[in-house]
Amino acid sequence: MANYLGFYDPYFYANEALGLLYKQLGFARLVHRGYDKTPTQKGSTIRIRKPSSFSVEDMPGSGQDITTGEIEVVVDKWRGNRWSINDKELSFTQEDIIREHIEPAVMAIAEDVDTKIAELAYQIPWYYAAAATAEVKDLTQLAKVMTDNKVPKGMRALAINSERSAGFQELPTFHQANTGANGVETQREGYLGRKFGFDIFENQSIVSTTAGALASVTQLQINAAAAVGATSLVFKDSDGALSGTIGKGATFTIAGSTQRYAVTAAATVAANVVTVNISPALQVAVSGNENVTLRDVSKALNLAFHPSAIALAMAPLSDIGAKLGQAKMAVAMDPQTGLALRSRMWYEGATAKAFISLDCLFGLKVLDPNRAARLES
Repeated sequence: MANYLGFYDPYFYANEALGLLYKQLGFARLVHRGYDKTPTQKGSTIRIRKPSSFSVEDMPGSGQDITTGEIEVVVDKWRGNRWSINDKELSFTQEDIIREHIEPAVMAIAEDVDTKIAELAYQIPWYYAAAATAEVKDLTQLAKVMTDNKVPKGMRALAINSERSAGFQELPTFHQANTGANGVETQREGYLGRKFGFDIFENQSIVSTTAGALASVTQLQINAAAAVGATSLVFKDSDGALSGTIGKGATFTIAGSTQRYAVTAAATVAANVVTVNISPALQVAVSGNENVTLRDVSKALNLAFHPSAIALAMAPLSDIGAKLGQAKMAVAMDPQTGLALRSRMWYEGATAKAFISLDCLFGLKVLDPNRAARLES
C-alpha cells in the first residue's frame, strides 16, 4: 500500500490548491477574512481579529488605545469533495493531476464558499429597487443608499447576476473606450471593472427572494414589547385577524425609527400573529402597537458591500489521520489571505480504489448589515 500511495505529496497539492482557491474566489476575496491556527472541528467557535477603530480629537490629543479586538465566529460549514483515482491516473504527473483534478475540485469549493456568502444577502435590510432594464441609475442610487448609511468609500464592491451584468455591458458608460479606462476590456472580456465607486464583478451565486403572502392586512403592528438587542419580533394586525406568510429576505421599518430590518427566515402566521427573525438585532426598544411597514417582493439580490460588513473565518482541519497511518494528508494555511485547506489521500481495500479529497472548514458572520445594500433586480 505504501508504494500505491507514494506518488501523492499532500503538502504540495494542499499549497497548490490553496493558491488556486484564492484566485477562484469572488465574494470571499473582498470580505473581511481571518483564521484560527488551531485545528478544530465543525461547530466550534473561533476568534478572529477585526480591524482597529479610532476616533478623532483635537491634537496633540491624549492618545488612544488600539481597539483591534476579536470576533467570535462559529465554523459550522465543513465543505469539500473527494474523487477516486484509477490505475492509469496513478502515473500522472503533478501537472496532470492539478489540471484534471485539483483545479476543478478547487473551483467547485470556491463556488460553494461564494454561494454561502451570497446567501447572507437575506440578512441585509437596505436596498435599491432597480428598473427592469439595467441603467446607470442602478449604481448611483445604490451608492447613495450606502453613503447615507455612512459606508466608507474606496472599498465598496458589487456582485451582480448574469442579467444585470449583461445589461451593464450594453450601456455606453461601460463599453465605450472614451467613457472609462476599462471600455476596451468590457468589449473584449466582459470585464466591468470599477465604476461609480464599486468594484463590480459577475457572480453565479446571487440569490433571490420569494415573496410571502399576508392576507387581510389592515395595519401590521408590533405585538408586544421588545428590548434593544432582540433578534426576533412578533407582528400582529391592527384588526386582530392575520393569516398568510412572510418571505425570507423581506424588509421592514418600525414607526419612530429610521433603521430598516431584514426578515432572515420565512415565517408563517399562527393564531393571528407571526414571529420573525430579524437582522440587525433590534436597535430601538419597542413597547408594542408600533406600526410596521413591510416590503415583501420577489427579487434577485445583487449585493453591494464593504469588507467590514461580512466576515469569512477559516480554521484548519485535523491531520491526525496521517499520524495514525490512515491516510496521507496535509493542511495548508495562508496568514495573508486567511484561507486554510486540507488535502488527503487514502486507499479503500473494499473497493480497491485510491481516493483524493480536498476540504475546508469555515464560518460566516454579518458584522454590520448597515454596511451593505441590495441591488434588487
